[in-house]
Amino acid sequence: MNFLNLMSKYILYISIILNGALLMVVAGTVPFLLYLSTVINIVLFWYIAKCLVKLNDIEEDIIHIFNEATDFVNHLENIYQLEMYYGDKDLQSLIEHSKELINKYVDMQEKYYEVEVLVEEGDESDDQEGDQNPEE
Repeated sequence: MNFLNLMSKYILYISIILNGALLMVVAGTVPFLLYLSTVINIVLFWYIAKCLVKLNDIEEDIIHIFNEATDFVNHLENIYQLEMYYGDKDLQSLIEHSKELINKYVDMQEKYYEVEVLVEEGDESDDQEGDQNPEE
């Protein structure tokens, strides 16, 4: 099957070249240049479509990585809430580091993709509680 696919591509390429040469001999240079321009435009549209599909796949992968990192942080926070690990400094620093990493992911996502990332209300209340404690 691979051989037939490769062979059909070569036949298509040879056909395009021979049709262009025949057009140049029969009709002249201007129709040949029009033909050449049409072929180049078709190839460029195909390439652009291929690049857009690849870019879409990359965006989906980044969103998937972002979701996985968020799940990881939630899992860490759930472990931290267990009585056995509550107050553990290493686990707390790991949670803070993972939150910083997610913030970097969010910044990258906002920079390269036209997406608005919503801030969870739980994060805002944590920040507000931290702001209220120094005032008291």
